[in-house]
Amino acid sequence: MGPILSLILRRLALSGVILVLVSAVVFIGTEILPGDALDATIPADELIYYTEGDLDRMRTELGLNKPLLERFGIVLWNLVTFDFGVTILTQERVIDFIYHPLMNSLLMASVAVILTPLVSIALGIWAALKPGGRTDGIVSGATLFAYSMPDFVVGNVFIITFAIWLGLAPAVLMVAESAPWHAILAVSILPVAALTVSGVAYQFRLLRAGMVEALDSEFVERARLSGVPEWRLVVTHALPAALIPMLNGSAQFVAGIISGTVVIEAVFRFPGIGLELIRAIAQREVPTVQAITFCAAFAVILANLLADIGVLALDPRVRRKSHG
Repeated sequence: MGPILSLILRRLALSGVILVLVSAVVFIGTEILPGDALDATIPADELIYYTEGDLDRMRTELGLNKPLLERFGIVLWNLVTFDFGVTILTQERVIDFIYHPLMNSLLMASVAVILTPLVSIALGIWAALKPGGRTDGIVSGATLFAYSMPDFVVGNVFIITFAIWLGLAPAVLMVAESAPWHAILAVSILPVAALTVSGVAYQFRLLRAGMVEALDSEFVERARLSGVPEWRLVVTHALPAALIPMLNGSAQFVAGIISGTVVIEAVFRFPGIGLELIRAIAQREVPTVQAITFCAAFAVILANLLADIGVLALDPRVRRKSHG
């Protein structure tokens, strides 16, 4: 069995355990919140007109009175079968309920995931051409400042600068959840840019550290002494080695993109899965919360698996270790 296939099988087995644990933690987290879906839905001024018998009967009809383990078993089975079940109150299929918001968030996150490495690599090569110089200092300082800024601060700065002062983009996205992808993408310039800032700052710092280490290595020094131009040293010799630390940090990068998506969507009122998650938590819609967090955990695990495969392809030391 080859190292890549062995790695995939081990990761898949571990991924199943992680997804079950994530589901259990999310379920417990929603259960310990005060009240349930019924309490969160009925307004307080109307709740006084319901007797305890009425509320118990409604909870029985909604399945809220079932034992804790039975409800968790139902939720877990729905996740394993990728059915996700139905919402508690409206009995609508969860997959239908979250489909359009999920696709919108996936579209925005995909653009950010594509742009972030491209911008990070371009900045990394630019800074590495003159390490320790003015360009390197400016880019490193700017990315450190950007990395220290929370996503909601970046989003509000973008709104004030580009929407209010310059009027180049809308501050709040007035677009339907079911709008075509190109219509969603056309008004998502600011959210995508705000989501990319922290990712670029994080990946640039990993890439720069790898570039500095690679440029000081013996094999690059030998190539330099043989007369290879500096730009070629950076692009063809140092960059492949510097990509390894960046790939190792890809799981944290994807997790940051997912958490940043929730914040950015709340700031810009983007019709995505982040707003649905906030609404589902407020309404104690456990199946919806479980489905969204399951998809998020699955995305992080998949990104980690692809990163490990990329490291295997780039680093012969890891391949030898896997064979051993």
